[in-house]
Amino acid sequence: MAKHQKMGATVTSTKPVNQPHSFSLPTRNSSIELLRLVCMLMIVGYHYAYTSAGHWIAEQPFSLAKLIYQCLMGGGWVGNFVFFTISIWFLLDRKQTLQSNLRRVWILERELLFWSIALFLITIVLRKHDIFTGSLSTQMLALRCFLPLSLNIWWYPTSYALFLVFLPFLNIGMRRLSQRQHCQLACICLLLWGLLGLIPKLSYNLTESTVFVFIYWYILISYYRWHMKPFSTRRCWSLIGIGVGIDFIYLLGSNLLYSATGKAASAQLFIFDKWKLPTMLIGFGMFLLAERTGFRSRAVNVLAASAFGVYLIHFYPPILASWTYYLSVERMFTTAHPILFGLLTIFAVFVACLLMDLIRQGFFKLTFDRHRGRLFDRLWKKLPENSFLR
Repeated sequence: MAKHQKMGATVTSTKPVNQPHSFSLPTRNSSIELLRLVCMLMIVGYHYAYTSAGHWIAEQPFSLAKLIYQCLMGGGWVGNFVFFTISIWFLLDRKQTLQSNLRRVWILERELLFWSIALFLITIVLRKHDIFTGSLSTQMLALRCFLPLSLNIWWYPTSYALFLVFLPFLNIGMRRLSQRQHCQLACICLLLWGLLGLIPKLSYNLTESTVFVFIYWYILISYYRWHMKPFSTRRCWSLIGIGVGIDFIYLLGSNLLYSATGKAASAQLFIFDKWKLPTMLIGFGMFLLAERTGFRSRAVNVLAASAFGVYLIHFYPPILASWTYYLSVERMFTTAHPILFGLLTIFAVFVACLLMDLIRQGFFKLTFDRHRGRLFDRLWKKLPENSFLR
């Protein structure tokens, strides 16, 4: 998943652009920030239900509890898509440069370094007390904690950092396309990875969670932002309804198939994996509704600033292995109230990680954020005028 609005970039417009799709005020729209928090909660639920026990759940007899747990899986890539949409939406019509985007990557790296080192030390303590007994190499983890972007501890920030580096050049190329050419490109992407992507075994080389996923999404979002009339509220709800409907029909059908044959259990997971079209429809509809529903809340904005930290903490490999072991789906699913205990587990992990990052946020305000990006600016000024980066 996903750093987001505060990592934003900008772009130069070389042709007429539609009127903004949202009202714009000097401060952040708290409805979008609240959506950020909700989506991170959905991502935690996805990692709990899908990553740790998706196949185990698929092999259970059909029940309401099983259906709810599998529905939790649908939130992960909805959340990823919304996080990326929030980021790119506010970048598309502003001037940006390689310098400004490298500066954003620099600022992103500070938070990654903080949590990769802090969580590595926590892992050492957990292992010393036999709380974490995983097979991860301590030496390799130590190396990775000092190079979190380069060694891809978390796929989302690494892919997003690469996207920020590419974005100024992508914008130049995309702005030079006519509306018709941009439409053709978007339609090809939707056909290959959207519609045909709903057929198992058809992936057309988009098989991993990498920067190319973000480029695919960028092509679609930029076409809507630059060339299409804003969707009505009714159409936004229709997007959500269609996405939920496709997910539910597929989930119900695959469950009935498994119940009747005892085979193809993994087919139940297919619709929730990676960047499926239904999750994109749901995510885009949710974003557009939040974007046009404005309110201001300092508390919500402060909490949302730690949403990315929740991702970094709960998805750090040893931490993920630990909490999904001690709070395992298998244990919660077999209790007298599996739905209640499962939801409480997800919420408890989310709140615990949020509180931890709020502490980090306060620490940064007293230290690193007092002169945010100043060291980068000084280093940039020292580059020779004829440097290829300038």
